[in-house]
Amino acid sequence: MPKFEHNSEKFGYINLESLAGAQQALSLLGHDAGAPDGKDGPTTQRAVREFQASLSIKIDGIVGPQTRQSLMDELQKRSGDPVAPSV
Repeated sequence: MPKFEHNSEKFGYINLESLAGAQQALSLLGHDAGAPDGKDGPTTQRAVREFQASLSIKIDGIVGPQTRQSLMDELQKRSGDPVAPSV
């Protein structure tokens, strides 16, 4: 089971451990990452930087653990689903 994933009625299942999943999430959150093709090109890097800047996290254009967690958090917030309790 991936550490970074999202599943909601609104957005469906997204594996944020893959770059294609991160691209899909970025686009759903309003940051155009282009087609979710898993390629780390200029469109994806621009979308990552925009997303990072919008949350005031380190702006490096890299989809690392902090960015993946932030993507999960934002998808959860915008999905309207209640947050699952920690186990």
